[in-house]
Amino acid sequence: MGRGFGGTFQYRAWRVVSATLEHMPPRAGYAVAAAAGNIGYYCWPRGRRAMHENFAHVLRGTPRKTRHAVARRSMVNYCKYLADFVRFPGLSPEAMVGAVTGGREFEALDAILERGQGAVIACMHFGNWDLGAGATAARGYPLTVVVETFADPRLDALIAGARERAGMNLVRMEKAGPSLLRALTQNGVLALLIDRPVAEGGVRVTFFGEEVEVPAGPARLALRTGAKVVPTAFVRTSPGKPDVTAICDFDIEAVSTGDRDGDTKALTQAIMQAHERIIRQHPDQWYMFRPMWAKPARAVVR
Repeated sequence: MGRGFGGTFQYRAWRVVSATLEHMPPRAGYAVAAAAGNIGYYCWPRGRRAMHENFAHVLRGTPRKTRHAVARRSMVNYCKYLADFVRFPGLSPEAMVGAVTGGREFEALDAILERGQGAVIACMHFGNWDLGAGATAARGYPLTVVVETFADPRLDALIAGARERAGMNLVRMEKAGPSLLRALTQNGVLALLIDRPVAEGGVRVTFFGEEVEVPAGPARLALRTGAKVVPTAFVRTSPGKPDVTAICDFDIEAVSTGDRDGDTKALTQAIMQAHERIIRQHPDQWYMFRPMWAKPARAVVR
């Protein structure tokens, strides 16, 4: 992808953010992030409108003032996630492991991998998914992560480099294919983000009471390989530290009836229902700054 004005702006903004936050103690960095989140919420009308639309679905029946307050906190929490990511390259494997609670979840993952068919970790833009992925890799799991490519190659190299140094094997979304199957057939752990509204080629399921079209990849891969699907979120648990708690749903089973489309839809629906339950508990940790429930013709794909 070419740089373009938007990509160049993102790169320069990230360099400014990094220079500002990388030497600050976490609490001071979070204070700056909170201020930036509040400013961004009020100064980004398009993103604010999208958040208001989304939380009207998530928090249906609650007062408008309440929904808008959650939307604002979502932007603040996202900026805290960015502040954490600035410090991400400097974290040791031990620090990443120590920042993520949820030992039983990793024990359950061990049991899944004993079957020899791999695991598909279906995540959302929620909490601090990068810290969770880093802790997973630091524990020695063969983790492959599907990522988007940023418009500016300099920014892309910075973000990708931080993830690769944390032990993640990156696969570009636009080049995903055999490498994903290979990761699972080699009994690896494959992590994908599923809350990406798509215009076509996805699967339509119900999410917070209304239809959305989301990627079918996690379900299709699991059904094809026999891998276990695990909807997962890493919930921020401390206001002044990057600590998160792993929340995983290990009860979902991929059932193959021979109806490929029907099986894909049923499994994707189960994944989305699991995430719906998590988002209901922590709505301000879901970062969705584009319309999730847009009609297919309007859906945005990055």
